Amino acid sequence: MKPVNHYKVLLATALLSLSATSAMAEQRTLKIGTDGLYPPFSVVDNSGKVTGLDIEIGNAICAKLDAKCEWTAQDFEGLIPAVQNGRYDLVIASHSITDERKKAVDMIKYYNNTASFLVPKNSDGSDLSPAAFAGKSVGAQTGTVHASYLEKNFSGSTLKFYPSQIEAYADLSAGRIDAVMGDTPTLYVWVEGEGKDCCKISEGKISDPSVGDGAGIVIKKGNEPLHSEVQKAVDLMWSNGEFDALWAKYFPFRIGNDK
Repeated sequence: MKPVNHYKVLLATALLSLSATSAMAEQRTLKIGTDGLYPPFSVVDNSGKVTGLDIEIGNAICAKLDAKCEWTAQDFEGLIPAVQNGRYDLVIASHSITDERKKAVDMIKYYNNTASFLVPKNSDGSDLSPAAFAGKSVGAQTGTVHASYLEKNFSGSTLKFYPSQIEAYADLSAGRIDAVMGDTPTLYVWVEGEGKDCCKISEGKISDPSVGDGAGIVIKKGNEPLHSEVQKAVDLMWSNGEFDALWAKYFPFRIGNDK
């Protein structure tokens, strides 16, 4: 029997260890920014962990890319600049897709959307024209397409903009403003919960192109192959029913992703 070559054994062990370490190192980390104050899409819980539908969608995308998601919640207004300067690889925060935003960043549509108003229960809510809200106070979240739409069209109203939707809801509930503009799914969740006794979603909807064509995942311009990889992951989640299953955990109605 040949004597054991301890040097070869040690070398083989070291190579195996190095190979395993390299395999672990190959799993990349995707830095993802989100809002954190936009229930049910993103919420920071009591432990400081960010949770919600956008986070579940992002985690599912990361799994398909064999990547680890590293989430950071920050103010909505600073999210697009943060992806532009490389702080984040992606931003998943239900950004409405507009021509103006597409000039600054790439956007991958991941669900359709509509805009509505929250109004007191005793209000009509069928007429959302600027004339109907002349002399009234209307709120929206800072940095959103809703804030821009109000600034452009509602000069006859008193406009109030908030760091988060939650603060706008609080002022509406307390009677300090007359309406809040926002994405219909998010308004729905609040009015079905905390706001059920005070408010309702307007019968009228805003279909102006300036409020966007659905919600998009934000990526720095020209960031390939990441853009193509995320697009494929989103397409797969729609084709295999995964997106519908995630959505159904938060809403009782389906929403599409028509392109």
